[in-house]
Amino acid sequence: MSFDTPILFITFNRPDTTIQVFESIKMARPARLYVANDAPRQGNKQDEEMVVAVRALVKRVDWPCEVKYLFQEQNLGCSLGPRAAFKWFFDQEEEGIILEDDCLPDPSFFSFCSILLEKYKDDEKIISISGCNLGYHLTTGDSYSFSKFMNMWGWATWKRSADKIDYSLAEWKQEKKPVFSIYKRLRQNVFDFDIVWFKYWKSKFDLTINKKNISWWDWQWIYHQTRDKQYSIVPAVNLVKNLGFGEHATHTKEEHNPAAQLDSNQITFPLKHPSKMKNDIRYEETFVKWVWCYHKRVKLSRLILNRVKRTFS
Repeated sequence: MSFDTPILFITFNRPDTTIQVFESIKMARPARLYVANDAPRQGNKQDEEMVVAVRALVKRVDWPCEVKYLFQEQNLGCSLGPRAAFKWFFDQEEEGIILEDDCLPDPSFFSFCSILLEKYKDDEKIISISGCNLGYHLTTGDSYSFSKFMNMWGWATWKRSADKIDYSLAEWKQEKKPVFSIYKRLRQNVFDFDIVWFKYWKSKFDLTINKKNISWWDWQWIYHQTRDKQYSIVPAVNLVKNLGFGEHATHTKEEHNPAAQLDSNQITFPLKHPSKMKNDIRYEETFVKWVWCYHKRVKLSRLILNRVKRTFS
């Protein structure tokens, strides 16, 4: 029996993690599979060998499946590569599951996404469905909660969401009126007057518009989510293990990050849906901030003490 929800699988030069994720996809037996693979970086012989190996691996589709490949001829990198894959995928599909080559899902992840893609397909308040919950344990008895901050370590979304993302953040760059600025709206309406957390994301958005060659695409999604006050769905148990932490990673280099050792778990069906749509403050305060915003792991008193020491030293 095949799985009807289309899957986009984004790969590059890691056959060791690619094979693990591909085997999980094979177990789901999707009826439609899209595989994007970036080209080797120019002059990088190891890339050339690894990309050849990855492309051979992802061609081992041995179940009834309409499979399409987007094999780049020139290296696009960590920003343009996924963005090109998203456009290619959502030019052909209205919704789907997105897995990168280091995001290993539990088998229940696929049904979880499929059910909620259908349930919320016309609800503009929901921007995405997350598979990774950063180790959070929901205690309400519901199968999921909601957050103002999406996670892309195994996720699902709709064309309606993808088509709205401006990766250049032109709106943030052009905003000039302080009283009516997006800056002020985000500060007041989204970040709950947590100035440290707000400054963290402001620095990410500023870096996106000021740096010539960026290596990310996910901060732009979070910008649009916070601007439009949208929610992401967060599963009650962690459904995706991130295999990518380590010194050779582009972004997730911190091997001691709290999320680095997380395993995936199985979610129970049928799903129990929350009665109200509101952001899960406990998840955001104790897991999102803890994992992403490193200085949130330091007690406020220590921050103040360090600042005093710097002032009088």
